[in-house]
Amino acid sequence: MRHKLLVVAPAVVALSIAGCHAHVAARPAKRLTVHAATPSRSATLFPGARLVRWHGPVEHIFFHPLVIHPRLAFTDDRLGLGFQHFFVTVREFKGILRGLWRHGWTLVDAHRAATGHVRVPEGRKPLVLSEDDLNYYAYFRGRGLANKLFLDANGDVRVKVVEPNGHTKITKQDLIPLVDEFVMRHPEFSARGAKGLLGLTAYEGLFGEHDLQNPAARARVRALVAQLQATGWSFASHTYGHIDLGADSLATIAADSSRWKAAVHGLLPPTDMLIYPFGARPTAAAMQLLRDEGFRIQFDIDIRPRLIHEYGVTVMSRRHIDGYAFQVPTQLSQLFSVATVRDPRRPPDIR
Repeated sequence: MRHKLLVVAPAVVALSIAGCHAHVAARPAKRLTVHAATPSRSATLFPGARLVRWHGPVEHIFFHPLVIHPRLAFTDDRLGLGFQHFFVTVREFKGILRGLWRHGWTLVDAHRAATGHVRVPEGRKPLVLSEDDLNYYAYFRGRGLANKLFLDANGDVRVKVVEPNGHTKITKQDLIPLVDEFVMRHPEFSARGAKGLLGLTAYEGLFGEHDLQNPAARARVRALVAQLQATGWSFASHTYGHIDLGADSLATIAADSSRWKAAVHGLLPPTDMLIYPFGARPTAAAMQLLRDEGFRIQFDIDIRPRLIHEYGVTVMSRRHIDGYAFQVPTQLSQLFSVATVRDPRRPPDIR
């Protein structure tokens, strides 16, 4: 099924991502806005540090749900190779957070970044963080990833994971709980309480709740969403079926958009943000269709920060952080050191 290409067919997705970079670079952009970066100044920061206006490009990095047990994920089959290519481990993500903090980055709200209203603690640089496919698909099961996001008895966001021994464990070893914890220890890692942008499909439900017709499941999703909103997380469409917006027909895109809106109605707050699956940029007509569907802020993939205004849409680029990106560590050196964060359990070569 096409919506499983992200992991099941890594070769196809690799071409999609590479093609996205080439397509964005070759396509003439209207009213391209790329500012010169404002150099950061070193400063001793304290809780409540003064926020200052940022006048430069804003980096945006994205991840997928984290690999908790690399031995189960990083196998030699096609699915395992996909996990190697497009995912990072808990150990790697923790190291990345530490590296981002040491390099002076601070999380900012995606909507503010896309609309040019960014403020950060003095001496720090803005960074948008997003996570794709926060649906905990069926193919995650048994592969060392979490299978559900939920609220524990204390109202804290946690995940459930099936351990190698078959027992289910409640843990905070996934992106959202780890970011929440890191910001609690380092308040200046978040400007105005921002955490990240969550890109959601809906063909297998939301957050690991796979039956959205079940009233109890819907109630759990609403409670989870309320807590996420209250703690600095925002939401974006990732299309209903993880479709290819660069290749699918306008009729397919319109139908998919309607399905996504119907599936999330009453569960997610309204959003004007959409993340392109595979980073594949739509045609001008498709971009305008999505704009008319209410998605006036859209996100593609590139290895440098770009903010483009065309066809009544703002397009912000995101940098993928994964096994592929680790292969070119110099491109990430301003964010963190790949050599420092790389999990020794990760196979040494991308195949």
